[in-house]
Amino acid sequence: MTDLDKAISAAFMSEGKQDDVNKVYLLLLRTILFIPISKEKTSNTDEPFAPLFAKIEGRYYMLAFDTLERLRNWAGEHMKDMSYVELSGHDLIKGINDQACFSLNVGSSYYKEFLPDEIKRLKTIVSKIEQMK
Repeated sequence: MTDLDKAISAAFMSEGKQDDVNKVYLLLLRTILFIPISKEKTSNTDEPFAPLFAKIEGRYYMLAFDTLERLRNWAGEHMKDMSYVELSGHDLIKGINDQACFSLNVGSSYYKEFLPDEIKRLKTIVSKIEQMK
């Protein structure tokens, strides 16, 4: 169980008490995340990599895992068909479209979905952090 797992569990147990949710957000922003990406470079874009997305209940989610082991467990035998990048949660939130959905640790006991409203909130936190630098 990672520190992020513990924070997510505490936030769920407290039914979303703001202090517990804020702990999840701050830990997420400091955590190095493993993002599954396509092995194939897309030539029609300036992006350095193409993240993989999963369709969950009719929505597309960018995937991230807080350990490489979780990424490998999720990917299973398909790991050979993909690669991954490591990004801080801060950088992921800073770069993700605020209309996107983001899924942390799909397939684990501490799976968490971040919908657009939550991503916008995280972007506000990132902006405030950057203003303090």
